[in-house]
Amino acid sequence: MKRDLSQLTGRTYDLIVVGGGITGANIAWDAALRGLRVALLEKQDFGGATSANSLKTVHGGLRYLQDGNLRLVRKMIRERQALLRVAPHLVHPLPVMMPTFRNKLMRSKLVLGTAVKLNDLASFDRNFGMDPAQVLPNSRILSRRETLEILPGLNDTNLSGGVLWYDAQIYNTERLLLSILLAAAEAGAQIANYVGITGFLRQGSRVIGVQAADKLTGAQLEVRGQMVVNAAGPWIDELLSELAAVPLRPQFPLSTAMNLVTRQILPHHAVGLTGHYEQPLPDGSVEKRSRVLFVAPWRDYSLVGTLHAPYNGRPNDQWVTERMICDFIAEINEAYPGAQLRREDVYHVHKGFLPMVPQDGDPTKVSLIREGQVTDHARDNGIDGLITAVGVKYTTGRYLAEKTVNLVFQKLKRPSPACQTRQRPIYGGQSHSMAVTTSASAAQWPAELPPYQLERLWRNYGSAHTELLPYIMEEKENGQPVSEETAVTHAEIIRAVRAEMAQRLSDVVLRRTEMGSAGPPSQATLNACARIMAVELGWGKSRMHQELDEVWNAYETQKREKP
Repeated sequence: MKRDLSQLTGRTYDLIVVGGGITGANIAWDAALRGLRVALLEKQDFGGATSANSLKTVHGGLRYLQDGNLRLVRKMIRERQALLRVAPHLVHPLPVMMPTFRNKLMRSKLVLGTAVKLNDLASFDRNFGMDPAQVLPNSRILSRRETLEILPGLNDTNLSGGVLWYDAQIYNTERLLLSILLAAAEAGAQIANYVGITGFLRQGSRVIGVQAADKLTGAQLEVRGQMVVNAAGPWIDELLSELAAVPLRPQFPLSTAMNLVTRQILPHHAVGLTGHYEQPLPDGSVEKRSRVLFVAPWRDYSLVGTLHAPYNGRPNDQWVTERMICDFIAEINEAYPGAQLRREDVYHVHKGFLPMVPQDGDPTKVSLIREGQVTDHARDNGIDGLITAVGVKYTTGRYLAEKTVNLVFQKLKRPSPACQTRQRPIYGGQSHSMAVTTSASAAQWPAELPPYQLERLWRNYGSAHTELLPYIMEEKENGQPVSEETAVTHAEIIRAVRAEMAQRLSDVVLRRTEMGSAGPPSQATLNACARIMAVELGWGKSRMHQELDEVWNAYETQKREKP
């Protein structure tokens, strides 16, 4: 996957996708597999905004049973199955537990036990044709003793037991998104990061392309296409405002979403807990409210979330405060006293936005959009050639893309080939077995590369991990870790630059490798990584210092402020 902006001009694409998050990536992949000429443009780096904020859980829709929405439950189950199938190295079964209580009807063993058993029935086909490693067992109802073995610090005399079911977890969401983009590029899509949209090309009431700027050089370019899909996430409305001649209604108001990466709280199970918080109201009073908190084991850490609140600012503004982090820690400790989290146990803060339903009655409440939305602006606004796709979660990103590409074919007045993305593996997803893949490739690798490295590389790159071998064979040190602190090798950084379009240090630290996804690396590790990239990209000392500063800015929520 090469960044070649010269390929974007001089031709007319069938489809231009604006936005390189999980929604745009899935759309580009699906459209390219169906034979469309596709260009995808991302103004920063791929997955660098809201898609970087995730609890990494692939949900099967259990929560929607309470609404009796079986259609949505079945959709979530199918999409969970699809991700387990097409990305076997990155998506794995996850046991999830929720405690039950005698004094809470909706959290009682009867209600939750019935819900998980109904979920088993609704997902009767979840394991059909699946590799044994990706099979999701049936749910279980747990005794009080079994629940306390999982949650030893839960001090509640009304605890009656718990329920256990299985969803799935993404080991590395950044690699998942990038692997979808690599698959799109392999299918013929032209992809570029750091290309910002400055306006639309118009022919009367029809959009016929976009005006853009290379954010690395300042060069201006025009990219022409028969259809444009706006998949810009929180920037959807800002992009639509470029069509100032025709005012367009906002797609959705935004809710903030904040998750914490902490020291490991629970090593084996994800747990749903009830948190309580005080919500200031417009009249000056305060209301006690509750919400479900989710604590999931991830690598050697825990992911805790999600904190939502209505948001009226611009997507670029900084909204996470030290007070928010400390209050959230207190809420977690109240919900599960065994956590005993302290501020220094928070290694990283992930933040982003999700679309929410407008709340006319109470502006302090958040009700999230449950399904992705596709808008045909010819129908809604009289502007042809433009579609907006609003995603809500990783789980259903593939389905939203299928729905969007179906509409693209309809607008192009062409017969639509069948969507392939439910069955077609993403880049690196061709093998389901880590043991078979790594043992088959072990003989190719240098003897000094330890077995744990082969396992780690497979977890991130899947069957494509062998593509790192040429870089390792260039120089012996390329197979070595960048520093004593990280297992990430020189070869991974070099490949990120040469074959994965990494342009900045933050691209490698935060999104191409697992070096900094759980928290800031040491200065020595960052310096070592910057030196490797400097050789590849010809950076001088001042550029290296600039890159280092930008990485530290990405972790600015770790800077202490007075609560």
